[in-house]
Amino acid sequence: MGIDFDNTPFLFSIGTFFAYKIDRRYYGNVHYVWCTTNFNDKKQPVTSRPQSICKRFFDQVVSGDRHTKEIEDNKAGILRGAQAKLEAGVIDNNQYSEICQLVNLANYEDFFPVLYIIDKDKVGDTRCKEVDKKDRASDTSIEYKIFDLKEGEYELIDFKSLLSDYLDAVDKKAGK
Repeated sequence: MGIDFDNTPFLFSIGTFFAYKIDRRYYGNVHYVWCTTNFNDKKQPVTSRPQSICKRFFDQVVSGDRHTKEIEDNKAGILRGAQAKLEAGVIDNNQYSEICQLVNLANYEDFFPVLYIIDKDKVGDTRCKEVDKKDRASDTSIEYKIFDLKEGEYELIDFKSLLSDYLDAVDKKAGK
């Protein structure tokens, strides 16, 4: 199927400020993102709709709700990514240990969402891979992966910086 690049100028992905910082510090500012073609397409399942994902992160960061899974899933994804980068030789054992320690010490506010607005012309269709149907939120959801999103190929909206005067994060370790 693929992206209709003539009618899709941007792709949208939600991540966390914590994952963004790890990518910048340890992986040469190269990011792994799942993305879609619309920020708030009501036909897209909520688990793959950037607007809904962003709202769930906000809710968890502000409330400190330990029963929601977004932060725990994000921590697990960061650790899987670190393991993959270790195995690929991108980071060494010391850096891997540092990342694990940072994940264990992370606070709720570290998981404020960030929005990647990705310029499809800069990424191109060869680096934007369609997610296998079995891994999508539904058979009809529109989901893509970019394994190596680089600086200059996206604009980042850091909601923590943008909204810190209006939202108070829970001041404790995430998941505790």
